[in-house]
Amino acid sequence: MKDLFKVIEDRGLFIDNLKTNKLGCIKIAIVREVVNPMIIRSTSPDEVLSYKFPSGKEALEIPARKLKSREKLRGLKQARLFDAVSEELHYNSIKKSDYLANVNSITFGDSVTESGDAVGLPTRVVYDWGYSIQDVNDISDTLQHNALGESGTMWDEEEGKLRQSLFQVQYVKQGALIPHFITLENVTPIMLFHLLSAVIYENRYGAQSRTTGMNMVNHIVGVGFGREEAAINSYLISRDWDHSLEPTLDNVSKKVSEVMESFYSENLLNGEELVKAVKEVWESGKDLEKEYKGFQNLSEKFLQDIGVIKGKKKR
Repeated sequence: MKDLFKVIEDRGLFIDNLKTNKLGCIKIAIVREVVNPMIIRSTSPDEVLSYKFPSGKEALEIPARKLKSREKLRGLKQARLFDAVSEELHYNSIKKSDYLANVNSITFGDSVTESGDAVGLPTRVVYDWGYSIQDVNDISDTLQHNALGESGTMWDEEEGKLRQSLFQVQYVKQGALIPHFITLENVTPIMLFHLLSAVIYENRYGAQSRTTGMNMVNHIVGVGFGREEAAINSYLISRDWDHSLEPTLDNVSKKVSEVMESFYSENLLNGEELVKAVKEVWESGKDLEKEYKGFQNLSEKFLQDIGVIKGKKKR
């Protein structure tokens, strides 16, 4: 684990004390590829969420929360795998301040939802909103649904007529490409590993993810690190896309990589190599339980130091 992020450690961007608040950040560049129909909606129950650029291009728009929530949930499951989070903690349902002592809550931010102390931890992970490279009309379609009766048809036997329960849902098609960025501040190596593994292995996003299966693959293009955060986001990449260039995964990944390199230069880690290294550590499982439980003790001390919990508590 220590060898994996040694180059970042050498730049002094990791912290040992969770109370530390210093200048510097780590920026993860991703190209998210839709590989199965995906439903992204917000105010309208049957329309894909989109944004119209001044140029007239209308892109698929994915609010940060719709990406972060899935990866935070994946992260909670990872912490459970190593018994490094209270069994009583459930996603969006935290009854006691003590339960916040875990890598997922410290990394993604969390709050006590059921007790009277109203404790909240700010996130150390900032998610960009996502904007597709392609026009939303080129990567979306509409599907008509119906509610079949027991006979397998639309015929209502009791009423002696056809059912009228037809409705339409707009969805994002396979091949949609969304450049995306996540920024971390004041984290430890295991926190960065925790986030990267959640991004790498999570593959269900949007509505109806329990019925549609995996629908997105996350390609980590690179990780930049330095004193200042580069002024790069999904909106700018999509807005400035050269439409004479075919929007393929290779072309979009290359563009994102070029932009990251222009800002971070020698402070940019290669995405493919990093993903390979993270997968090797995750799949071997070497020292991971020790790292996760060690962070649980560190976070418990942090919560005591800032007065969120008092004394040593049993988990």
